[in-house]
Amino acid sequence: EIRNMGSRNRCVDNLGGWSPPARIGMYTCHGMGGSQYWQYDKRTKEIKQSQNSQNCMDAVSADQIQIQHCHGSGGNQKWTMTKIGEIKTVGGLCLGHDGTNLNIRACDSSAEQRWQWGFVFEKPVD
Repeated sequence: EIRNMGSRNRCVDNLGGWSPPARIGMYTCHGMGGSQYWQYDKRTKEIKQSQNSQNCMDAVSADQIQIQHCHGSGGNQKWTMTKIGEIKTVGGLCLGHDGTNLNIRACDSSAEQRWQWGFVFEKPVD
């Protein structure tokens, strides 16, 4: 999961959109993986939907962050992580939110632009 530091009970969520194009937003963290399960690919610098590694987080515009098919060209699908928890675009803007919607803005070190990556361990079904 990708948990926001400003509102610690809110996580990045696919909001039920499993197939591109689909809006990505914020939702109450539930710890069950699924719609809130993301992976960061250190090699390609892509944030991928864990259930389908062909789908990437894409900064379509400043106010529109979506799941799109990974194109491998970087650009709006390339993200870097900072030591203070920022998720930055290749252009140096920071991923943030307005409570429900994700956005990218000039970095201001606010808690709304800082993120904590967590891991969900699924237990085998007996």
